[in-house]
Formats: sequence, structure tokens, C-alpha cells
Amino acid sequence: HDIDRVLGFSQMVTVMNQGQVLMTDTPEAVRADRRVQEIYTGTGVPEVVHARTDAAKESAGQILRFEGVNTFYGKSHILHDASLDVRDGEIVALLGRNGAGKSTLLKTLAGLVPLSSGAIEFQGNDIARLPAPDIACMGIGYVPQGRGLFAGMTVRENLSLGRLARKTDGSHGVVWNEEQILQYFPRLRERMDVAADYLSGGEQQMVAVARALSGNVKLLLLDEPFEGLAPTVILELFGVFDQLRQHTSIVIVEHNLDLVLALADRVFALERGAVFHRGPAAPLLTDLDYRKKILWL
Repeated sequence: HDIDRVLGFSQMVTVMNQGQVLMTDTPEAVRADRRVQEIYTGTGVPEVVHARTDAAKESAGQILRFEGVNTFYGKSHILHDASLDVRDGEIVALLGRNGAGKSTLLKTLAGLVPLSSGAIEFQGNDIARLPAPDIACMGIGYVPQGRGLFAGMTVRENLSLGRLARKTDGSHGVVWNEEQILQYFPRLRERMDVAADYLSGGEQQMVAVARALSGNVKLLLLDEPFEGLAPTVILELFGVFDQLRQHTSIVIVEHNLDLVLALADRVFALERGAVFHRGPAAPLLTDLDYRKKILWL
């Protein structure tokens, strides 16, 4: 997965994309090939309409401070003094190669992986060492890679689990009732009493996001929400996330750079657990040369 290391020690490299062999050549030729670069850095501005307003977010209040965080898996040091911040109503993209620490950062934020040092504040409250259920109750919703739905339980039952032990007065985010959620995901209306494991992949992803919203979130964490989905479903979810910025902040991990850069207000790029780039998403979206300089090898 770490293409930089692979190209560093290999004599010949075979590149595959969507089950097809793209090329077999020397590391130098692979590194210079435009098709390979596009797999990792995208092709440019996608044909989507998005509601990002960069200037408006600059004056928004900060709701999350994640500063100097170190996280370990056993003896493996995963996050190295990682820092980021999120503003109210903002979408922040976490970028980086496989194994860079993006998912670990989300899990650390959600309380699923303990940090060894550093500070995490959410709406002015120290949440660095709170258990995951307490963090969820404060208004942070987490949608894991792979969706994590409960097989055998209906869509309605999955959504009801998201509301357990949550405040309903709006103090920790928007109070999402069933009807409001269905306005964003109308295709779930006829699936409410269907077991989640009988849904399509796109519908399952919608349920996973809807379940998180049911917890009345103020900050939504999305890990690879477009993974394995049909293009039409991806665009449908893109539109939902774009609208959700009116009600909640979002931190998203996603490898589809064209889409995530169109969606995000700001980006934080990780390499080997450390943030090496932060800034607005717009320049990376519109300037492919700059994108390659920052995100390519």
C-alpha cells in the first residue's frame, strides 16, 4: 500500500486499477506515468455542484482542537504529534496514503483508540480521555469504514440505536427526528422495516450516516464513505454531505480526491502519523500541479 516505499526498493512494478493491469515497468517509469499519478491524485475538478463558501468559514468559531496527539497500537507509534482544528459548519478532509494514520486519528477522536499524550477539546470541553460512549453523547458521531451496521436489525432499529442515551434538547447538536433524516435519505422511507443486511451497499451507507445523525451530532466523522459505491450513489451522498454543513461540522477521510476536495473547506494531509500540510481545499482542487506537488511522491 505504501507506494513510495515500494518504488524505493523494487526493480519492476506492476500497477493495477479496478482489477485491470495498468502497466508493468521500472519504478522511474511508474512514478512518471500520468495514469498512475491520476489514480493517486485525481484528474481535476469534478462535475458536481457544491456549496462551499471558504470566506464564510474563516470567521466561524472553533469547535474542535486536536493538538500534539500521540497514539500507539501496542508498541507501534501511529500518530506523531498530530494536530488539527475544525470550525463550526466546516468540512475538513484528512488526506494521505494508506497507513498514514487517518483512520486512527478518527478513532482517537471518537474515543475508540486511547491517546498516550496530547490534547483534544470539543466545544471547549476536554474529551481526551473520556470513554467512547461519553464522547458520542456529547455530540460526536462516527461512521466507520465498512459501515458497521447490525445485521438482522431493521433500518428503523439501527436508527433507534443512534438515539440511545442522547440529549434531545439540541444542546449537543441538531435534534434529528425520523422525518428529518428521511428528507436527506428519501430512498430509506420504504426500507425502514427491512433488515440492514438486505440493503444495497449504497443504502447501507445511508443508514450508517443516518444512524450517526440520530445521535444529534455536532461533529460527524466519516471514514471512506464513498468506498465501493456506484457513481450515482456517490453523487447522491456527496449532495447530502454538502447540505449537512448547514447543521453539523464534518471530518472526512476519503481517497477520491476530486470529490473530497470539491466538498471540503480545508484539508489536513498526513504522512506516517504526522500532519505535513494544512490549508484551504480550493487550491488543491483547481491546480493539479500544486496537488501533485503536495500529495504525490
